Amino acid sequence: MPDIALKDTSPNQRERLWQIDFLVRFRGQVSRQDLVQCFGIARSNATRDFTLYRQLAPANLDYDHREKVYRRTAVFQPLFTYDCEHTLQTLTLGQGVGLEACAQVIVVDAAPTLNQPDLETLASVSRAIYAGKALRISYVSVSSGETSREIVPHSLVNTGLRWHVRAYCRTHAQFRDFVLTRITSSDEVPGGIDEAVEARGQDREWNHEVVLELVPHPNARYARAIELDYGLKAGQSIHVSVRAATAGYLLRRWGVDCSPDARLNPDEYQLALRDPNGVAKQVNLAIAPGFSLETVHS
Repeated sequence: MPDIALKDTSPNQRERLWQIDFLVRFRGQVSRQDLVQCFGIARSNATRDFTLYRQLAPANLDYDHREKVYRRTAVFQPLFTYDCEHTLQTLTLGQGVGLEACAQVIVVDAAPTLNQPDLETLASVSRAIYAGKALRISYVSVSSGETSREIVPHSLVNTGLRWHVRAYCRTHAQFRDFVLTRITSSDEVPGGIDEAVEARGQDREWNHEVVLELVPHPNARYARAIELDYGLKAGQSIHVSVRAATAGYLLRRWGVDCSPDARLNPDEYQLALRDPNGVAKQVNLAIAPGFSLETVHS
């Protein structure tokens, strides 16, 4: 990679070159119009940016004259070095502002992240989502070890603890979550997908939203402390609308007691789920704290 030539470009131009690199890596294609819309530049300026990018990385792009887009080649090599946290944040919130590190005058100590997905796996999955393609993956599960299966991914999920991809699993003929760090290989499957079965619009749990009511744990000795944590007044509760497919992750991450009689230790589980019986009829609470089958049948 010609680092010296890249360093000789202006900060603004490096940002646009990064945008080209990012989109083609994680979306699979990029156009001049992408730069025009993102940066408010003229098409002629965007053309110069693509010309420079192809000088710096001549093997990375193929131009599709019919669609008028640049596509990722099979021998693509990133022009930039990617930080995993920044990449995940960009995929979640959109492009960040600027590429250079900025001085922080207030010290912030954030909790360390113990696991991060492989960026090539993330790129492969995100391209399949954008293009509406299926993937053949090798996947290692806790229950069945390493298996090969075909999936049709439609969305990425950040549970707060790890990253998943929500996908239709052709092996089991149902929508499931797959942990990105457990995907050991992924390859695009030729051909299209069955929109009537495998598309995001057919994922009932994903498209169905439920409202969870969370309350300070009824057995907490000093409920006022919990109310202050969540900006609540006495007697108030938290109402949060979530997808049925991801509700269990939220309840687990925030340590919400989902047992029918709030039996968990309030020093560890400071929030409790209101009406767990009703929620369990709409949401799979298998991973929620305190869940058991009696929640549904009691």
